[in-house]
Amino acid sequence: VTAPNTARTDPMRTWPTPAAVITPHTPAPGPSSCAPNRFHCGSGACIVNSWVCDGYADCPDGSDELGCPTANGTANGTATQAPCKSQFLCRKPPTCIPDWQRCDGHQHCLDGSDEAHCPTRGPLTCVNGTHCADGEVCLLDGEKCDGFMDCSDHSDEDNCTSDSLVYKIQNLRWTADFSGAITLTWSRPKNLPLASCYFLIYYRLVGTQQWTSMDTHSNKSSYTLSVLKPDTTYQVKVLTQCLSKQHKTNDVLTLRTPEGLPDPPRNLQLSCDNGEDGTVEASWSAPDKAHGLIREYIVEYSEKGVEWFSQRSTGNGVEVKNLQPSTLYKFRVAAVTGRGMGNWTEVKSIIPKKALPPPSVITDSITEDSMSLSFSFNSQYEVRQYVVVLSWVFDAHVKESRNYTVRGSILKGTANLTTGTIYEVAVWAQTGVGDSPTALSRQQTKGTQPEPPLLKARALNQSSVDCSWTVTGSPAQVTPVYGIFFATSFLDLYRSPHSVNTSDSSRTVTVDSDEQYLFLVRAISPYLGPPSEYAVVKMIPNERLPPRNLHKVRVEKTQAMLKWQPPYDSPSAPLTYAVHLKDVVRKTESSYKLTTQNNTVEYCLKGLEPGGHYSVSVRLRNMSKEASYTLNTMPLPAPEALKILTEKDHVFLFWKSLAVKERSFNESRGYEVHVYDSLSNSSVLLGNTTETFFRISSLLAGHNYTFSVQARCLFNGQLCESLIMAVRSSGQSGDMAVVVVPVLFLLLLGLCGGLVVLYLRHRRLQNNFTAFANSHYNSRLGSAIFSSGDELGDDDEDAPMISGFSDDVPMVIA
Repeated sequence: VTAPNTARTDPMRTWPTPAAVITPHTPAPGPSSCAPNRFHCGSGACIVNSWVCDGYADCPDGSDELGCPTANGTANGTATQAPCKSQFLCRKPPTCIPDWQRCDGHQHCLDGSDEAHCPTRGPLTCVNGTHCADGEVCLLDGEKCDGFMDCSDHSDEDNCTSDSLVYKIQNLRWTADFSGAITLTWSRPKNLPLASCYFLIYYRLVGTQQWTSMDTHSNKSSYTLSVLKPDTTYQVKVLTQCLSKQHKTNDVLTLRTPEGLPDPPRNLQLSCDNGEDGTVEASWSAPDKAHGLIREYIVEYSEKGVEWFSQRSTGNGVEVKNLQPSTLYKFRVAAVTGRGMGNWTEVKSIIPKKALPPPSVITDSITEDSMSLSFSFNSQYEVRQYVVVLSWVFDAHVKESRNYTVRGSILKGTANLTTGTIYEVAVWAQTGVGDSPTALSRQQTKGTQPEPPLLKARALNQSSVDCSWTVTGSPAQVTPVYGIFFATSFLDLYRSPHSVNTSDSSRTVTVDSDEQYLFLVRAISPYLGPPSEYAVVKMIPNERLPPRNLHKVRVEKTQAMLKWQPPYDSPSAPLTYAVHLKDVVRKTESSYKLTTQNNTVEYCLKGLEPGGHYSVSVRLRNMSKEASYTLNTMPLPAPEALKILTEKDHVFLFWKSLAVKERSFNESRGYEVHVYDSLSNSSVLLGNTTETFFRISSLLAGHNYTFSVQARCLFNGQLCESLIMAVRSSGQSGDMAVVVVPVLFLLLLGLCGGLVVLYLRHRRLQNNFTAFANSHYNSRLGSAIFSSGDELGDDDEDAPMISGFSDDVPMVIA
């Protein structure tokens, strides 16, 4: 509002002249709102409460100065001339003081009239905000620097910077159109930078805390909301978004959306009124979503689907009369709100009938087990036959009935009824023009109703159930025949059960499969008695049924945890399982036994080999069918610390034993050594070894080889981790190995020959020396004495000579 700000800041502003008569302004249509501590002008503008009756017309229509007290204490709709021009007139004594001294918290008139009738008195306390510099009114933080002067001293708009400016919209209003959309309009903030600012719409249902935002992507001062629900109360506010800063507002507008079009009514039902010819009764349920207050329903009907006739109804039903009997009619219904008529229901058809009265039913006689009825029909149409339905209830789960067709007018002796039982009798007549309405009545047979049997049932084996029962109360004169009814579900038990009849109080029943059965027993002759409570029987499972859900829980290198369930739930006795383990690699088998009554069985297989391949089967003891599972244990890791020593024509591989890291590893299993030649792009298994080294020869010079060592795989295709090292063989020529190997072989052969010659010469020398010693032997002395002059022999010139001693020193050989 521009005018109030201008008037407030003009110090030379004068009071209105007596001739100026202010006419109240008619408020503009449409809702509007003002923040707290604000006065709502008749034109829709908002001003501070303290500006009311201050002598200045701050509202455009001057409504803030209407009805204000004058200097002589009266109030009227016109302003009177003041004695003091642009000043305040004290009452006693009548003196003039500056107008700004009025209501400033300090007494300037002797009688204190300048501080009387002020908007605020005493020190002003503001909650969650601050007050103006002159202490006149309280301000919220969002009211500072918002372009609208809320303080009379301008303090809320002084010292404002670009960062402290607040852009708030004013005069938020709403209007609704026929389509139900809500159009919001507001006044754009002053000095709003249009290039960087736009507006955000927030709305929520009254009574909720969460706001829903909608980006307008526009700086226009209007927006149409078309996502609100019809006939619903919302709270709406508009915020200004400038770049990354959002300017909040406390102005919240409450509105209620107009009604919408209702959904189609539900469950349209049509029926004929047999009391009057050509009358159809239509009924329905209210729509799921009415979108407002339903004023009425429109019911339309058509004989041939060409021309529709309508009828109004304020309830959920209507009676349409004067239709042609035996003619097909189509009906549809729609609901009407203040917005208009909604969609139609699905079209349903009906053929009105001629009016027929219900038959008259007379009970001729009732005994303990029979009933006699007679009928009459007061109509011009001939009765073809009567239909009689006797229904009764023994069990709350089911209503039993028995049908009779009577071609005459008397139903004689409906036998096989139960004593002391209430029967519902329904009778209608079938004529040439249709069926008549039903005549209902209740009849009770004489005597006391028998007690239901007490049934006990237990499973004997996989397919037999022993049923026995007892009956309390006085014994019947005639032994009744009992029927044993059984099925696998409640639905089948009451609709299509299996049955066995017997006149005894016990019977063994054979069932078809090993499932869970429901049993009940009741008397069926000479009367139909009340049934017993049902008994649940869990059959003993078929011996061919295997355990269920066999699977692994966890698998390690040397053990595995298996889990399964018994063939049936909650076994009544412990079950013995046979666990068979087959080693597919080593072709060995082993069996284990386990006895338990648990619904879930867990078993740990131990002593397995890493990287093994096993087949596990579980079955009940002495039973043929089994559950099987394939199990693979975790592979061994790779050997560590693989080293390589290269020679000219061979290499040596060294590694650390796996038994150091894996205690479960058996060294007898051994290792596999593989080589990959990158030049020929081929891999070869070099061999197996139980040692931690391996010698590789016959390598070609100039080739790149990659060697890998792994634990020996027990089964083809299993994963065995390997340690890999690459080496490149060295040499000048590819034929060097062909030359060196034969030379080494000849040298070795020559060495062996030399050793043989030396050995033969040694044996020859030893024999000659022994013969010489024996020739010089002295038996008396027990020794042989000879000198260097003695010759060992004349025949052998090559025989060795003994030397190294003189003639005067004999050598003695003992």
